[in-house]
Amino acid sequence: MLNSIINNKNELSINEYSIYSKQIILDQINVKGQIRLREAKILVIGVGGLGCPVVMYLAISGIGCIGLIDEDTIELSNLNRQMLYEINDIKNSKVDIAAKRLKQINKYCHIIKHKYNLNINNMFEVISYYDIVIDTTDNFKIRYLIDEICYKLHKTCIYGAINKFEGQIAIFNYKNGIRYKDLYKKKLKLDNKKCSQGGIMGINTGYIGNLQALEAIKIILGLNKKCQNSIFIHQIIPFEIKKQKIYPLKYQEQKNESLESSNIFQKLLAESEIKTMNSQQLIIDLRQNNEFTLKHLSRSINISINKFKSNKTTKFIKSNIKNKSLMIYCSTNEKSKIASLVLQKNQIEHYIILVKKEI
Repeated sequence: MLNSIINNKNELSINEYSIYSKQIILDQINVKGQIRLREAKILVIGVGGLGCPVVMYLAISGIGCIGLIDEDTIELSNLNRQMLYEINDIKNSKVDIAAKRLKQINKYCHIIKHKYNLNINNMFEVISYYDIVIDTTDNFKIRYLIDEICYKLHKTCIYGAINKFEGQIAIFNYKNGIRYKDLYKKKLKLDNKKCSQGGIMGINTGYIGNLQALEAIKIILGLNKKCQNSIFIHQIIPFEIKKQKIYPLKYQEQKNESLESSNIFQKLLAESEIKTMNSQQLIIDLRQNNEFTLKHLSRSINISINKFKSNKTTKFIKSNIKNKSLMIYCSTNEKSKIASLVLQKNQIEHYIILVKKEI
């Protein structure tokens, strides 16, 4: 639950009225809504490509307390997408510089600095202080940890992820809704692989980061039409938005108990195990065509994740997997997660190939 207004100042100052006047006149916000924004405490995990636009728009909107957590220092390669930083900031702490800039944007916003990365030893104490968590990390292991702690503490987590020209956004643990692990119930053996290794365009991080901030504000204000119990997949080239309904694991297990007993869903497969399989194989590379052309697994065909979601592709797969083992893969396994959901929905048995390195 969001903290109630804990001080006696249930009104806005003259300066606050002036700063937020354009949004206060909106019926969905008004003075009461602006006070709720001021009393909210939000933790933003990561102050990088997604984190920068998130914290900027939270501060501008009047969020009263923002926690910043990141141990990294600013590098030259950050500047094309992390707009809080300048060239003179290189080698300085991201949290220090971000806090300084946010106070310049909105002096009424209280900034709490956590100049370290979350881990199993500190995250329970840190997360417990805040109302909402916004996950802007690009580390798969940390995402699972955030998911587990938010679930135990009953904290809502707003998830965002970027890879090349694609972005994802979802709300986890909101009103007993879905969790991150509901996207993929078995933890992938990804070590510390990051989505950013596949390349990122700065304008895409700004786009998804703004959406994460917007979802946080909608939750605080109690506005409807939040992206709850679904993951939204945004493709900017070509521009396309898709909504994938996600069901909690308990529901999936009840609904699919008989199917799981017959192994009709996905299995994980190491790249080295492909040659040991006796059956014929249909191997699908989910990346973009230009990536596939540069390098791909032997005997694989290319169906990009956007085309994979179409009914036409499902029909093609069903007609071509008789007496064959279906296998899917991508660079970071994020696309494989999405494709696996499509295949599970259509009750198609398949393997996810865990590539040992960047293809």
